[in-house]
Amino acid sequence: MPCIFCGTKENLTDEHLLPAFSGANLTVHNASCQKCNSQCGDFENTVAALTETARHIFEIPNRYGRIPSAPVKVEIQGGAVTVPGRRKPDGDVEVFDFVAKTKTEDGKNVQEGFFISEESANKFVERSRARGEKITEREAPKEVVLLPSSQQTLDFAFSLEARKMAAKIALVSLAHLYGTEYALLPQFDALRRAPFGSSASDLPVRIFANEDFVSDYTRTPRQHSVRAYLSAGMNKGWALVCLFGGLSYAVELTRDFKEHDSRSFSLFYDTEKQALFNPIVLYHEQEIIGRVLSPVTVFEKPEAVDAQWYPIVERYCQQNEIELSRIVLQAP
Repeated sequence: MPCIFCGTKENLTDEHLLPAFSGANLTVHNASCQKCNSQCGDFENTVAALTETARHIFEIPNRYGRIPSAPVKVEIQGGAVTVPGRRKPDGDVEVFDFVAKTKTEDGKNVQEGFFISEESANKFVERSRARGEKITEREAPKEVVLLPSSQQTLDFAFSLEARKMAAKIALVSLAHLYGTEYALLPQFDALRRAPFGSSASDLPVRIFANEDFVSDYTRTPRQHSVRAYLSAGMNKGWALVCLFGGLSYAVELTRDFKEHDSRSFSLFYDTEKQALFNPIVLYHEQEIIGRVLSPVTVFEKPEAVDAQWYPIVERYCQQNEIELSRIVLQAP
């Protein structure tokens, strides 16, 4: 069986339908060659790094079963300072040494540092004195309270890497349902090239918000889905790829569907159960895709995507007693 991306039969490896970092373990056997698999890994790793905070909050493990730690800003009561750190999956917070350049009220440039150990502080002092700088040491508070906070923005969802990932998921889902030979049919050539495109305009992928789509079934941010319809009547095909419960992409599968009968399928994956599941849905594939492709859908608008995803995240955080605040996106 050849690679679904480039067609080679050499150095084949299993391909994840959903990225391994997203908490899923569905694979298609020998679906991609090592080169294409590695290239896909590049953009998936970028999205993984940009979603550390979300995956930490939602407790989504990677392929090794590990939940990522989250980068945090730690406010230290009693010291009137905020320093970088990481919150581990077990709730422990690791604080790092921190040096920042600031200006005094009279405009002088100064450096302020916070150090976890006396050894680190002494090294900083020695280096500063060697440069002839004036040092003012402050007494550390005897008791401190760590108040960590972290922020997850939506920028990643609009990135080229996230769009490539959505296109790849759509293609691999075809191989998963119908076999790798089917995914290699010429009618999917444009989709096959999409994960390696150099700009968003090269990709048949648009991020969207649609009320019917998001209310189609009860969602959590620990779920992913793919819903597809290939129309024999229209000779076209589409897939709706949804990540973390509400970040949704319309992917054009083909503009040249050549089969006599239409095809449709849905895949719903729960990262908590590590398995596919079958929710009760309001709309079948043809109808929900028709609603998404209608004029009521909002495409490429951060504020609309935020309004769609935030209630899903908020509900999860309330159920798990996670304190959450929202930064409202401003329309350009």
